[in-house]
Amino acid sequence: MVELYIVRHGETDTNYENRINGMSTDKPLNANGIKQVETLEKNIDINDFDEIYSSPLKRAAQTAEILNQGVHEIKLDKRLCEGDYGSWDGVKASELQPKYPDAFDENHYLAPKYADYAKDGETFEHVYKRVDDFLNDMAKKGDEKIMVVCHGFVSRAIMKEITGIEDISQIIQPANAGVSKYMISNSGKRYLMYYGRANNLD
Repeated sequence: MVELYIVRHGETDTNYENRINGMSTDKPLNANGIKQVETLEKNIDINDFDEIYSSPLKRAAQTAEILNQGVHEIKLDKRLCEGDYGSWDGVKASELQPKYPDAFDENHYLAPKYADYAKDGETFEHVYKRVDDFLNDMAKKGDEKIMVVCHGFVSRAIMKEITGIEDISQIIQPANAGVSKYMISNSGKRYLMYYGRANNLD
């Protein structure tokens, strides 16, 4: 059975400023984000892992590098990139929500309808598809322990695909450097162990 540990990247200035932080907004971690990830790193033993995968976006790759400490080859996978929010990428959510209220849910996250307004915005369904493809590949890994560093919406999409929750608005975004654990059996069955835990993997 595969053990998957899903880590959301540390904080960026875009997160701090409450801007929509997608694929095009490729910012590195800020000082607080580095501190968050370093705190997590002190509470894990990277040598316990067989592989580490990461989104190639700077904030995720930098998080993976801090956690990895040069032990493994970090495998970059575009399927783990954050959603591409098109013309809305980098814009403050507070500027958009009054104009497009149906593009946000009650938690002030983007809702699927945002793609009707954001030019070149990636649909939620497309993100779900690439996440599911990634999970299917992970199911073939046998009895490995794998770390996956990605993003807030991708973390929610993984939770949706694992649990079968239909409405993603019911899934809260994990905190920066938050960790979720899943198990995938050799037959492909998927299990949630915990979601959005801070500072450790235990």
